[in-house]
Amino acid sequence: MRVLLICHAEDMHDRYDHLGNENSGLTAHGWEQADILATWLRTHELIDVLISDNLLQCRLTAQRLGQALGLPVSVQRDLPICGLVRWPSGEEEREDVRRLRHSVAYVESETSANEQELIAMFDRLVQEQWGATLALVTCAGNISAILRYLAGGSRLDLQIDPTGITELIYRAGHWRVSFVNRTPHLPVPVVTPRTTRDEQAQALEEVEDLSEIIAVYNRVAAGDLERKRQDDRQRIRHLLNFAKLPPGLRVLDIGTGIGLLPLMLAEDGAQSVVGIDVSPEMLEQAEYLRLSRGGEAGTRVSFRLAPAHALPFRDESFDAVFCRLLLNHMRRPERVVREMVRVLKPGGVLVLAELLSVDNPVKRATQNAIEERRNPSHVAARSVDQYNKLITDAGLMIEAKETISFDRELDEWLAAYHTDRADTVVVREMIEAGLETDAAGINARRQAGTLVFEQRMFYLKAVKPGPRA
Repeated sequence: MRVLLICHAEDMHDRYDHLGNENSGLTAHGWEQADILATWLRTHELIDVLISDNLLQCRLTAQRLGQALGLPVSVQRDLPICGLVRWPSGEEEREDVRRLRHSVAYVESETSANEQELIAMFDRLVQEQWGATLALVTCAGNISAILRYLAGGSRLDLQIDPTGITELIYRAGHWRVSFVNRTPHLPVPVVTPRTTRDEQAQALEEVEDLSEIIAVYNRVAAGDLERKRQDDRQRIRHLLNFAKLPPGLRVLDIGTGIGLLPLMLAEDGAQSVVGIDVSPEMLEQAEYLRLSRGGEAGTRVSFRLAPAHALPFRDESFDAVFCRLLLNHMRRPERVVREMVRVLKPGGVLVLAELLSVDNPVKRATQNAIEERRNPSHVAARSVDQYNKLITDAGLMIEAKETISFDRELDEWLAAYHTDRADTVVVREMIEAGLETDAAGINARRQAGTLVFEQRMFYLKAVKPGPRA
């Protein structure tokens, strides 16, 4: 029997001490840690069973590992959570503790009832999975408690770091601790990864070059997010008024960014909302917003690191899917639409909000050239007919659509993406050159000495055929 005790990746409490509640999502660095660990485990370990405790940071880490390994995650919701042992200090510290300070600590305490319950449940899990390689994603306190139990005393504690791996092997009638708190970067023999049921989706993920998108939106996350939240709140409310969704739905938000749409959906009565994004920095800001706002609605929102064209969810998992300002980054948007349809329940609703171009192909090319200069991850704003075809080709029935426009100041629009000086000059020159002829189809004009243009958006609401579950 072999057990891997895996500590969750860095969570928000590791960085923001003032945030309450032991449950939290991952930081940007935490998402990167989870991703690195997932890649390492896929090529270095053959895990049979993947289990997580109920802490959010553990579940998110485990879900990322499950994506890479092609394994379902079993969440043990009643697994106790043990805190870390307190280091003695000052006169409380004994001489023997002082000598061992850098490796172990002894404290005056007996095994707590919580730890006893943890050990009993851990023993049950091991018996149920006997003979397999079991990976348990849990917190540092739980890993320390299990090691203390195996060491035969309640006063032994070890430093456990995010994504550190502890290996336990049962052999010849006793448990052996092979290693503690090992990181996945150490060189070890490479094994052939197991074939997963999701190989096609993983292959697509490798083909899709997301590096430009991640780089751009990691940079955006470092900007004036309070201004962005204020601007987005008004536009998102407009979109929600268009969507007219009933309360009580399970909703997916693809390309969630700073996480405002999921929180507003939850506040409007959604049963649960999952927001996904490929930018770790954006996900950190989304989780910070969720924890900072507090309230019951935030408990029904969670965030995941995942690409839009390989969603880590089962078929027919959601009542509604939102996709806002995402398809303009995709060279093959039909792949994303197919994934959205896959995870929608029969009778489920897709709500799309995308950049809109005019029908004139020359003006559309000019608009896209301007957009790409401002945002290198931009691929194409599309016409109404192109969006309609994308949706109907995927088998959805269009229920409603609307074209709207927002006035944008050029300077504010450029600043939001930290566009560099050289590209800012080029964009300004391109827009000024087309003022008289509306060369980009965006109604650019001077207004009180400021360059202003229309950002046109296309809203679409479509339904997946079939009776609602």
